[in-house]
Amino acid sequence: MRSLGIRPNQVTFVGVLTACSHVGLVEDGLQLYRTMETEHGIVPTIEHCSCVVDLLARAGCLNAAEGFINKMAFDPDIVVWKTLLAACKTHGNVEVGKRAAENILKIDPSSSAAHVLLCNIYASTGSWEQVARLRGLMKQRGIKKVPGQSWIEFKDRIHVFVAEDILHPEREKIYTILEELWLQMLDAGYRPFQK
Repeated sequence: MRSLGIRPNQVTFVGVLTACSHVGLVEDGLQLYRTMETEHGIVPTIEHCSCVVDLLARAGCLNAAEGFINKMAFDPDIVVWKTLLAACKTHGNVEVGKRAAENILKIDPSSSAAHVLLCNIYASTGSWEQVARLRGLMKQRGIKKVPGQSWIEFKDRIHVFVAEDILHPEREKIYTILEELWLQMLDAGYRPFQK
């Protein structure tokens, strides 16, 4: 962009910071963030800060991500805390995960995502008593896990799906096609990620 004389804008930086996060270029992403205002005159927004949290959290720098959140010029929103909490599950960090969940619950006390992710963190570390305590608390408060949904628009009609959906009228055709796609992916050399 610079060689073409095109000035980056706020959206450009969201895209570049997100790309750095997804490919693990932590130092490059942090350097870009630091130069946004000084070299490009772009004041960072909450979206840019969310990208930096994601950048650090994906890389496993959970304490640095939490420190960044605590020093942000904005009040952290639920998205920022959920980003950190999800990374805590991935990296098995119970302590930072608890603090992230607590902050989510301050913003939205009925957040099923915070409860479920924290349960998953406890389970991944073998803290079964904590899992049972948290599940009991969810039951007591009437908090239920909301299933994830996907949707597709086809011929001016929106089709909504949930995990293991058995209600869609064309489910047999859909699962047959998905199975065929899965086999084609395997034939093409795809190997599912395994720990």
